[in-house]
Amino acid sequence: TILRQLPSKKEIENLIVDVAQTSLADGLRNVQIQAQPEVLYDYYAEAPYVLRFQGTYHQLAKFVSDASALPRIITLHNFATITPTPDFAQNKELDLKITAKTYRYLDDEEMKQRAPAKAKPAGSANK
Repeated sequence: TILRQLPSKKEIENLIVDVAQTSLADGLRNVQIQAQPEVLYDYYAEAPYVLRFQGTYHQLAKFVSDASALPRIITLHNFATITPTPDFAQNKELDLKITAKTYRYLDDEEMKQRAPAKAKPAGSANK
């Protein structure tokens, strides 16, 4: 089910390590991995990370493919590539900046905190 693909709060850190290891296995250099503030929704939280890698076009493409094959849900957004050095024709390396978002389910305590206050039924006012 989808809940099995959503990590718990404690598993998020391990998932980012998996992403970093995937990038290294694909031959990329990790330049930046920066956590952004979590965004809470009714039943889940979105945990975005800004990632920056350097490598060839094929290494970057392989990373995108391999990241999508990880067992947990990760979505990739806001792709931006730049040529990091003036000698691109010689070294053929690009700089990729991307936002990776993973999602986690809210635990019972977080769900209780987010539960809306129950409204009084109509007509139940004291007379």
